[in-house]
Amino acid sequence: MSEEVRSDHGTDDLYVCQFGEEACRPGHSFGPATRDHVLIHFVASGKGFLYCQGQSFTVEAGQGFLIYPGEECLYQADDRQPWHYAWVGYRGRKALQLTSEAGFRTDQRVYTAFDPDAAWRTLENLRTDARTLRLTRLAALGSLLRFLSLLAPANDPNAASSPARLHCDRAIWFLEGRYDRDVSIQETADFVGLSRSHLYRVMMEECGCSPKEMLLRIRMRHAEKMLLDTALTLDEIALRVGLCTGAQLGVCFKAVYGISPGKYRKSAARH
Repeated sequence: MSEEVRSDHGTDDLYVCQFGEEACRPGHSFGPATRDHVLIHFVASGKGFLYCQGQSFTVEAGQGFLIYPGEECLYQADDRQPWHYAWVGYRGRKALQLTSEAGFRTDQRVYTAFDPDAAWRTLENLRTDARTLRLTRLAALGSLLRFLSLLAPANDPNAASSPARLHCDRAIWFLEGRYDRDVSIQETADFVGLSRSHLYRVMMEECGCSPKEMLLRIRMRHAEKMLLDTALTLDEIALRVGLCTGAQLGVCFKAVYGISPGKYRKSAARH
């Protein structure tokens, strides 16, 4: 059964527009049809087949398949083991950007969830939130983002990261969330669960730089964006990236980009 999420904000950056769940009969099919939104189905049990863009795919329990706007597709339940699936559709100005940034590609349609139970529960929560909460669009969007993270190709168990890579990613995640304050490398090491020296070795091996250098790169990347997109002064930008003064920002920015922030901003404005 499909349900629409009513919205008067068709120009929003991103919002859930429909969702549903169905235990299909043997051989049950839908399509051929096209849609004006991104649509993802996730299979809880059984299996079926997707026919899209001249290709066919087998989809089994624990897997999901993705359909892009404007594509004519047909999907059909298996005759012996018909699938039970749920789906969510979303649209908005950033719908395709989000899909791409999550790692989904047009040349791959079927994705395996690292934790199928969690993915299914997330879709159940999405349906519950959208039906019962007053802030239905925000609640549904939150569940959508979590669901995409559970199905994203980066979570494919066949492409599992090494422990060192996971430690490195965890450290970067921690620094990304705290670059605008006086965060220490010891705090980062404690969060990751390594000694400071062990974290240093892991990041040098996996990222080619120390934790301190990584924090500097993160801060300067955000500073660069503010130089291009805002009229903030150097002192104001410095405070927003965890530094004390515009002079300190100048030293750090030149160390990373080889040019002062003032000259960088003027050069960007000319071009």
